[in-house]
Amino acid sequence: MQRDIKLKNCQVYDDNGDPILGTLEGSAILRVTYTDVNRLQKGTLQTIDDWYVEISLTISSVNAELKYFCVDQLTEGKTPTLPMLIGESLDKETGNAERVRFTDIVLNPEELNLWQANASGTENATYQIRGRSNKKPDFIDRLPEYEE
Repeated sequence: MQRDIKLKNCQVYDDNGDPILGTLEGSAILRVTYTDVNRLQKGTLQTIDDWYVEISLTISSVNAELKYFCVDQLTEGKTPTLPMLIGESLDKETGNAERVRFTDIVLNPEELNLWQANASGTENATYQIRGRSNKKPDFIDRLPEYEE
């Protein structure tokens, strides 16, 4: 049975625990790198060499506190780091929710769109910011086990 699970909320927090507004969407992907290890009887096996969580955020130009935070940090020669991000997924059919917390997210914007004007005036500007965390994700709430 396929579930209709949607992203409900994505909230970024600063050092004081206050929310940084303007985050529209987010995603977190666990990335793993492998190393080949040669075993005499089993041949070549792959073992996990390293892992990290890749974070992608889409922020709104209307309320872009996260953009301003990054600009301030980068122009001062500092690497922007977010203390905490909490993402929530919701099963719309049953109302069950999953919440996951990511900490110590080091942002690495290769480029940051500071300003954009459109001739039509109908499009809302959004910006992508990416980063990574080497800390294990903390599942605050988990989805229950579903039976087919």
